[in-house]
Amino acid sequence: MEQRPDDDCRGAVADRRGPSAETTGPRRLDDPELLAEVGRVVAPAIAAARREHGRLAGVATAEWWAASDDVKLAGVLVLGMAWCVHDPERAVRQRLREMSYNLSEAHDWVAASRRPSHATLETIRTEPGPVAGSFDAVAAARWVATGDSREGAA
Repeated sequence: MEQRPDDDCRGAVADRRGPSAETTGPRRLDDPELLAEVGRVVAPAIAAARREHGRLAGVATAEWWAASDDVKLAGVLVLGMAWCVHDPERAVRQRLREMSYNLSEAHDWVAASRRPSHATLETIRTEPGPVAGSFDAVAAARWVATGDSREGAA
């Protein structure tokens, strides 16, 4: 087993005895040469089944279950080629990226920048506020009666 230069950064090691998930898995489906080769190998079987049986039934339909093995194989090959062209994992990653951009654009970043930081809030919480001083019951009663807590206010 030897390390290939195109292995991912996690240090994966490939076995040279046969194909591995690294060389045949979904990460390689964006390779145009691979897609062309798959099309070259699969197209004759699909074309032969279409010539012999006409329209190909969709996989797992009643018509497909009743069809010959050639038609079943061609249906599965069509499905496999569709999977090669449309990588569902890549589509999900792209959609999540788009959702992230949409959420980011919807957020008011200016308003968020005006909020006090956590450190500022901690400092404010440790300092005594205006009501933390001594309570003057006479001044409070004066304020209730006159609307002013100062002595001599009438």
